[in-house]
Amino acid sequence: MSNKIKIYFLGTSSSCPTKTRSLTSVLLNYQGVNYLFDSPENIQQQIMKVNQSIIKIDYLFITHLHGDHYFGVVGLLATMQLNQRDKDFNIYVPFGDKQQLLNFISASKLQFGFKINVFEVKANYKLKLEKVIVTAIKLNHSIPSYGYNFKIVDKLGRFDKQKALKLNIPEGPLFRKLQEGKSIKLNGKTITSKQVMDYKFKKIGKSISYLVDTFVLSKVPKSVVGNDILIHEATFTIEHKEKAKETLHSVSKDVGLFAKKAKVKKLYLVHISPRYLDSSETLKEVKKFFKNSFCPNDLDVIEIEDYN
Repeated sequence: MSNKIKIYFLGTSSSCPTKTRSLTSVLLNYQGVNYLFDSPENIQQQIMKVNQSIIKIDYLFITHLHGDHYFGVVGLLATMQLNQRDKDFNIYVPFGDKQQLLNFISASKLQFGFKINVFEVKANYKLKLEKVIVTAIKLNHSIPSYGYNFKIVDKLGRFDKQKALKLNIPEGPLFRKLQEGKSIKLNGKTITSKQVMDYKFKKIGKSISYLVDTFVLSKVPKSVVGNDILIHEATFTIEHKEKAKETLHSVSKDVGLFAKKAKVKKLYLVHISPRYLDSSETLKEVKKFFKNSFCPNDLDVIEIEDYN
């Protein structure tokens, strides 16, 4: 299985689509699982255009319940049902928005043969999976909105199975605990991970942040600092800074300064206002403050290794 993280920019527009840009959404593919961030209208075709599987999406992270970020949910679920999905589907929304989303799904009158789990997130909420940790980041918008940080779980080192067996540790769950850096008790004795791990082989997992529909945060969240990739909205250029302040969206200049302060490695700009025919002016503004910046086109794909 591939050790690459594939990042698909499914759409890059804000508020409404244009002739060349669909609404903002990003799909991450890692180890055979698809993680979707926002589900606007036309999301299904965008997923198919990049040759990814709707059925393989197990996790949907919705930043907030403005229509351009979740109106595609029902169609997505309907296609899953038509394809006889039987696996749970997990959706994450801001705290207090669960019922609104459930009402929206219920209004479709569809019946599903799989379970739909809706979880509400608050600041620093963590979804801990075997290989991935997703952390919610409180944003500054006109309604409750959360960004997300996607991180590959760090590898503490190489597990020495022979050492573990010599200590009479049975294969199974106790192996995993030691690999996670935890201590175990066996026959009245405490065994630490140091006794069976070779820390020379430690690896740090890559991190990707997705922050859209927010006025640029005054303080860089801890989970964003030093990240490999920051995907950030840049709805307005400096020309429309008053509009940005009024709607609590970002000015491109401020996004560049934020990325610099966050010490991220690369910045990708999305959620560009449809008032701009292209993103050239946005990128020009940002590059004055953060050179390693990019404005992806819809359906662009980038790949990064999972570990440093």
